[in-house]
Amino acid sequence: MLFRTMTAVLLIVLLVSCASSKNKQPKAMPHYTLGLSFLQSNNPTLALREFLKAIEKNPRDPQVHAGLSRAYQYKKAFALAEKHYLMALSFSDNDPKYQNNLAALYISMERWDQAIEYFQKAAANLLFMRTELAIMGKGYAYYRKGDYPEALQAYREAEAIAPRQASLHFHIGETYSALGQSDLAVESYEKALLHAPDYSEARYQMAILLLKNQQIEKAKNLLTIIVDQDPRSDWGMKARDFLKALK
Repeated sequence: MLFRTMTAVLLIVLLVSCASSKNKQPKAMPHYTLGLSFLQSNNPTLALREFLKAIEKNPRDPQVHAGLSRAYQYKKAFALAEKHYLMALSFSDNDPKYQNNLAALYISMERWDQAIEYFQKAAANLLFMRTELAIMGKGYAYYRKGDYPEALQAYREAEAIAPRQASLHFHIGETYSALGQSDLAVESYEKALLHAPDYSEARYQMAILLLKNQQIEKAKNLLTIIVDQDPRSDWGMKARDFLKALK
């Protein structure tokens, strides 16, 4: 399940400190900026502390509520994250980036239908600048729901917008794999690696498929590359263990 974390993070539209501050009181701005800094350095506890201070200064700022939601999401306080994303939507007149991020939260909460609904809302908004992320997110929600044809349809729509998105090709590959279409899955993983040569997860999943098809030497070569490129990562350690088992 390692790749689930990657997917949830990928689908988030990142908040930026230079965004419009017309609703932000001057006293709240330093806390908001510090909160973003702590989020970017993977310290959600200190981020949460700063965002809560910013909320006290300006309780109607959608960006602060969204930042607070991200901090709660990092700490797996999903109900509180949902509450503040909904407040961000209310105070921003349904800004599509908050719709997208709320949908990504619903992915973490395994509430697939709500994720699909909010990804669709974000994708349909002509002012949203990351349409491909919302469509990809919708496809992933369909995949987790077990509706593989709808997932592939959404992924192909996203591919038309962002054909070089490596993670998109990875998710197309895992969908074909779930459908038992190994050749198409391998082809998609190869496309992912074409656009991101160090994509260890795609290389690992391709190795698993090759092993199932008795292409043992090719699979070993892929696993060896992972160990050489990324030895201390989770995928590097998994690949090393797999190679030992094969011996």
